[in-house]
Amino acid sequence: MTIDTYHTVEGTGETVVLISGLGGHSSFWNEIKQFLVSSFQVITLDHPGVGQSPISGDPTIPGIAEAVIQILDHYGIQDAHILGHSTGSLVTQCLALDYSSRVKSIVLSSGWAKADQRFIDFFHYRKETLNVMGEDAYNELTRYIAFPSEYYAENFIKEAVYSTQSLNKEMITKRIDMLLSYSRLEDLSKIHQNVLVIGANDDFVIPFLHSKQLFHLIENAELIELSGGHFTPKVKPAAYAEIVKKFWESLS
Repeated sequence: MTIDTYHTVEGTGETVVLISGLGGHSSFWNEIKQFLVSSFQVITLDHPGVGQSPISGDPTIPGIAEAVIQILDHYGIQDAHILGHSTGSLVTQCLALDYSSRVKSIVLSSGWAKADQRFIDFFHYRKETLNVMGEDAYNELTRYIAFPSEYYAENFIKEAVYSTQSLNKEMITKRIDMLLSYSRLEDLSKIHQNVLVIGANDDFVIPFLHSKQLFHLIENAELIELSGGHFTPKVKPAAYAEIVKKFWESLS
């Protein structure tokens, strides 16, 4: 069996699948993988339509979930722990509900159950920034809002020039529409796996109240509050990895 979805497989041990957010790139997890591969077999992927993964039609949350299952099937892996960050948390919810027997446990990182009005307005503003000013400005806005000030100062500088031309503009727009239109709010009480919910109290992209809502909606859920902005896995990879390792090891 061959699969088109670009993915990486590193390490040995129980299988964990790391699913990134709106950007959809497997490289999102580069900082954290180094802390996991000595204990787990770690799978990451480029979402269909992103990076090196082709797509047929428009992106969907179930389509990303299906790509994960195809990767597991390719390696003969019966089940795995699933960690989804931001948009990846929607994919993880989908996997836990629609492919229950393939999911050992789930981690919902900076996730949500259903978009509220502030969420909807903010993501429409991000789309407007993308369509009017271009992908460079869109990415810079993401950095402003998603990273803590200290991390930003050490890792980024302002882009000198914006280009309104982008091969990715249409796909990014479709992916924003994808996450705004998807919710399994009414089904979350049916999730039976052990669940770890992680949120950051200084996350201004997906405020911590969304993590608290997930915690209250899902039975067998544990809630951990961190700091580090929306991209805590990149800002504090060692601390983040230690939390998820401890959770997975407690289930062995």
